[in-house]
Amino acid sequence: MKRISGSLFLVLCGACLGAAQTPSSPRVAQPPAAQPVRLPAVLPPQHVGPPIAPQPVYLYLYAKITDHVNMDITEARLRRLLPMIARYRNENPQAHVDATIFFTGAVSQALADRNKETHIKDFVLKYKKMGVIEVGYDGTDEPTYDHRPLIDESIEQKPYQQRWLERATEDEKFLVEARDPLTGEPRPGVVGGLKAMQLIFGPAACISGASVGEKIKVPLINGEHPDRTLPYPDKAEVGDWELAPVLRRYNTDAILFGLSATNRDYLPGYGGSVAEVGRIVSPEPDTSPELFWADNILRFSEAGGGGSRLVHLSDGVDAIKKATGTLDRSRIHIFHVELDNENDYLTDDFAKGKIFTPALAYAYANPDKPQVPQDARLSPVDVEAAHSREDAALKWLLTEYVPATKGDRVVSNSDLRQMTPPSLGFTLPTRDLQAALKKTFADLGNATYLPPYFRVGDRYLSLAEGFQVMTDALAELSRTGKLPETVHVDRVYGPLGMPLGHGPNIGDLTVASIAKVCTSLTAGLHDDTGYPMPNNAIPPMINVDGINLNAAQFLRLMAQALIEPTPDAMLRVRMTYMLTGTAQVFPKARNLSDVGATWTFKPAPLNEMDPANKKSSGAMAQSSPRPKAF
Repeated sequence: MKRISGSLFLVLCGACLGAAQTPSSPRVAQPPAAQPVRLPAVLPPQHVGPPIAPQPVYLYLYAKITDHVNMDITEARLRRLLPMIARYRNENPQAHVDATIFFTGAVSQALADRNKETHIKDFVLKYKKMGVIEVGYDGTDEPTYDHRPLIDESIEQKPYQQRWLERATEDEKFLVEARDPLTGEPRPGVVGGLKAMQLIFGPAACISGASVGEKIKVPLINGEHPDRTLPYPDKAEVGDWELAPVLRRYNTDAILFGLSATNRDYLPGYGGSVAEVGRIVSPEPDTSPELFWADNILRFSEAGGGGSRLVHLSDGVDAIKKATGTLDRSRIHIFHVELDNENDYLTDDFAKGKIFTPALAYAYANPDKPQVPQDARLSPVDVEAAHSREDAALKWLLTEYVPATKGDRVVSNSDLRQMTPPSLGFTLPTRDLQAALKKTFADLGNATYLPPYFRVGDRYLSLAEGFQVMTDALAELSRTGKLPETVHVDRVYGPLGMPLGHGPNIGDLTVASIAKVCTSLTAGLHDDTGYPMPNNAIPPMINVDGINLNAAQFLRLMAQALIEPTPDAMLRVRMTYMLTGTAQVFPKARNLSDVGATWTFKPAPLNEMDPANKKSSGAMAQSSPRPKAF
C-alpha cells in the first residue's frame, strides 16, 4: 500500500467529507479549532541568531466608500474624512499620515455624475494630489451581491484548463462591465468596475474584492451561529489565482489584498489557516505575516497571526489599546485600521448581522425604494459620538502609540512598494543557488514534500521561480556542457492543475536526461504572451525517458542535478507530493488541484525606510517610476 503523510491524509479526508454532502442539505461550517494544527510539512526555515529585538508596527489607514445609493451619506463621509486625515498629517509630521480610500466603480460613477453640482470628484482628487490619500478599488459591493458575474458549481467537474478559462473570463467581465446600480443588469457599451474607477480617480494603488464568486444551490450555514446564514447564492473565492494575468491588462502597480480577517463563508478552521500562512511567509524578523508575494503580485492580508487583526477606530481607544497590546513583535506587523465605517451612520438594529454593507444590502433587496429608511439612520448626536470615539482613538495611535516605539509609523501602499525588493527581474550566482539547494534538501532529508520556497543569499525564490532558474541552468548545461555563471529570475506561474498523487517511487535517471528535458521546457517558461491562461506556468507532469513525473519530483531531480552536475550521474526517482505546506494550510475554499499558485508564495522582506525621506503618493506620481508590484 502506498504511504501518505499524515498531514496530507487529513487534508484529503477533509476534501472527501466536503464532497460527500448531499445537494439537498445545507452546508454547515464547524467552529474553527481552538489551536491551529502544526504540520511537519509546513515549517519554513526559522530565524537563527541572537534574540530578536521588538520589530516595528506599521499602521495602514483606510476607508471604504462604496455606497452609490445614499449619496448624502457618502458625500458627507468624504467631506469629513479627507480634511480630518489632512489635519492629522499636519499636526503629526513625525507620523507621516496618509490613508487609502477605496471606491467601487459604481460609486466612482455616482460621484462623477454629481461633480457638476457638488464638485465632489474634484474634492477627492485635490486631496489625492496633495498626497493626503491614495485611491484604491474594492469590488465587494459592486451591484449586486446576487446578480453579477459568477461561476457555476458545475465548474468543479470540468478539466482544470476549462476551470481556469471560465473563472478568468468572468473575472474580466467583473473588472470592466457596468451594471445597473440597483438590479445588477449588465449595461452593454458602458464601462464599470475597476476600469470605471480608474478612469475617474486614476490608477488604484491597492485592489480588493476583484474576483468573482461561485454560485451555490443551498445556503451556507454557520454551525456556531445558525442565525447568520448567508442570504445570497454565492460563495467568495479564497484564492483568486486566475485574476493575476487578467489584472495586468488594467493595472501593474497595485498591491492586491491577500487573506481577509473576516471568514465570510464560514470556512472551517479559517482563523488557523490565516495564522499558518502568515507564519510560513514570515521566517525572519524583517518579514511580515501580512505581506507576501504570490504570482509576483505583492499581497497584503488583513491578518496574519501573532495578534494581528483589522481594527475599527469607532470601537474606541480601549478597544484599540487591547488590540495593539497583544501583538507578537518578533516580526514586523502591518495593522489595518479602518476609518469612518458606514455603520457609524446607521442604527444597530439595521446594521447588525449583515455580511455585506447594510445600506446596499437593503437597496439591492428594495430597488423600488432603495434609500436607507429615516428610522434606520442615527441621529446627528449619535453620529457625532461615533466620530468622537474615532477621533480619540486616532489621536492616541498617532500621538502616543507611534512615538513610543522606534520604527512604528503609518505606511501607504507606495511606502510598502518602496520598502520591498522586486519579486523578479534580478540575477543570482549559480554557485549560490547550488549551495542553497544543497542545504535545503539536506535539511529535508527523506521527506516526501518540498519546502514552501527557497532562500538564496538574501533573496527568496518561490518554488515556481526555483523551477524556472533550475530549468534554465540545466538547459545551458545540456547545450554547452557547463552551467551558466548566473541565472535570471523571470515571471512564472505555478501549475494550473495540481496532480494530487506522489508519482512513481522507482527508477533511475541520468543528469544528462534531466538536462535534455530542460531544453524543451525553458522557452515555454519564458513565454509571457498567454492570455487569459498563461503559457509560462509550471507544467504539472513531465516525462523523462518514459517515466511520468509530477513537477515536484522533477524539481527535486533538477536540484540534485545542479548540486552534482555530472552528466552520467544516476539520480533516483523519489515520490514527492505537489501540495506544499502552504497549500495544505491555505483556507479550503477551492478544489485542491487548483491551488498551484501556492507554488508562487514567498516572503516580502521589508527594508527600513527613513520617514524623513518618505515621498507622498502625489509626489511619487510625478517623479521617477515606482517599482512594479507585479
